[in-house]
Amino acid sequence: MDILSIFIIAVATITAIIFKVFLYKRIQKWMDQDLIKSLSEGDSSKHAYLCQELQRLALQKTPRRDIHNAITESAKRYPSQEEKSQE
Repeated sequence: MDILSIFIIAVATITAIIFKVFLYKRIQKWMDQDLIKSLSEGDSSKHAYLCQELQRLALQKTPRRDIHNAITESAKRYPSQEEKSQE
């Protein structure tokens, strides 16, 4: 194989790896947003609260495996509209 063939193979491989990492990160973001959307149950203030919680967890560098449970727990702790109106 000549230098040009090796160069083409290297560029194609590096591009494929970069694309795979990009796609993997994008799918993770979609999963997080889908989880937040389903847990917010149409409540826009709860959705905003859970998005803030996700950002807080990201800033704290929470391990990926713990994010789902932490967001679910945050959604359980969030007061519902009935509880807010009673206060």
